[in-house]
Amino acid sequence: MITAIALVCRAAIKGGLNEEAAFTLSDFYIQQLEELRSLQEILNLVKEAIYDYTKRVHQLHKQKHSAPITACLHYIYNNLYNDISLVNLSRLCHLSSNYLSSMFKKEVGMSIRAYIQKQRIDEAKKLIILTNYAVSDIANWLNFTDQSYFVKVFKKHGMTPKQFKHNHPEGGRK
Repeated sequence: MITAIALVCRAAIKGGLNEEAAFTLSDFYIQQLEELRSLQEILNLVKEAIYDYTKRVHQLHKQKHSAPITACLHYIYNNLYNDISLVNLSRLCHLSSNYLSSMFKKEVGMSIRAYIQKQRIDEAKKLIILTNYAVSDIANWLNFTDQSYFVKVFKKHGMTPKQFKHNHPEGGRK
């Protein structure tokens, strides 16, 4: 199953997924695999990994945006665990911050900040379902300033992390 994840990782890279993001995801799934004890849990996790990689590559290809916005979306998607600033995105696209912000909102339908938060909350939901990591750790990894701010942003997307975990009892594999 570790070999299967490695092969899916390489296929995702060929499909356009950033190498660093793909390998980080691979390490994450392999670490999870090593903690599982039943064949069904292992099969479920491998299925989830294949789905996750496929979804990420699909998202890269389905979006029909201008080249600068596509570059921003790729950068955001591949750097969810890093600091992402408007200044860095502007440099990446060779556009002024104001122009990029306006263009992003027009094409994507939300501000850059809101988009980054949404992507990070989506990633946090995956971590809550797939792991037993503390909410504070997940918040920290995803660059939220503190746990209470993370909970506030998470709640804007429907419910608190605790409620989300309660509603997904399959979460928190060991």
